[in-house]
Amino acid sequence: MAFYLSKTAINSMVDGNTITCYNSGNLGGTIMYKCSAKAQLVMDQVRSRCQSDTQTNNKWTGRSGNYMYIMGRENADGKATGVVHKIAEDSSHKLCGSFKIMSDGIITRFTGLSKADWNNFMNSAEAEYKAKYSEPAPVETAAEKVAV
Repeated sequence: MAFYLSKTAINSMVDGNTITCYNSGNLGGTIMYKCSAKAQLVMDQVRSRCQSDTQTNNKWTGRSGNYMYIMGRENADGKATGVVHKIAEDSSHKLCGSFKIMSDGIITRFTGLSKADWNNFMNSAEAEYKAKYSEPAPVETAAEKVAV
């Protein structure tokens, strides 16, 4: 992870609450949304679901219809929040709920997605977080275990 201050990169260790930029891909990919690394990984899972369902970045097919999410305001504590709209047969849409992903990657609400989806997204994001950001455990060799 690198932060850019005055065009100078400063490397730092990333923890789950480190604020990162999330590009939802909407509006031509020019708008960035700041949230924690874990919240970003969960949003990436939601975005992947949208890609597989509708080949868009923010629309998916749920149990009772088609939905789309719209990112809300940025939160200083790293939460990812926004609203969910249900898409009608005539392609109009109406507000039907909201979503909140805490900075530690826990989904507390996401209208239009099942609890099973929530759990799958959170588990996949946690596994990806550990693979990307966790330091490997030190490995002891036999030469280090010589008895004196």
